[in-house]
Amino acid sequence: MSHYRITSRYAKALLDLSIERNMLEEVERDVELIVNTCEESRELVVMLKNPIVLPQKKLAVLADIFKSKISDLSYKFIEVIVRKNRASLVFEVMQMFNEKYKEYKHISDAILYTAVEAGENTKSQVNKLLSDATGETINLSSVVDEGILGGFMIRYKDRLLDASVASKLRELRKELLD
Repeated sequence: MSHYRITSRYAKALLDLSIERNMLEEVERDVELIVNTCEESRELVVMLKNPIVLPQKKLAVLADIFKSKISDLSYKFIEVIVRKNRASLVFEVMQMFNEKYKEYKHISDAILYTAVEAGENTKSQVNKLLSDATGETINLSSVVDEGILGGFMIRYKDRLLDASVASKLRELRKELLD
């Protein structure tokens, strides 16, 4: 079975279990902590993926790091993953849980690209427009990209709305050259 299917099934199981026990928000905070810790500690991820390290040792390390910081449900779930010899997938399962959580809660990420730093008013207006258009809660992040010269670009899921001066100039150049 592919890694994607395995991580997807484990993540879905954790999501369903946390909903069933009315602990969804608590488990989501736990998962954020685990993901952030894995992103900050390459050594932890390497150790989890190392087939030479015994599952008991992996579990002991995870217990030292997380047991007092996360809910019992989250810890027991990690324990199941490790006992099933899937410790190498802990990080990916938690990332997949985040995706499934956002899907369940109708939350999407979007990126606003501007040539200069966008003001809070602009960001909130863009966020509201996207929320109204999609019916989802939008996590909007802003990126300064001087290469667009002016205007803006918005990346939402697999779409890109390009209202930048740079793209208009490219279109004009192409039109003039053809």
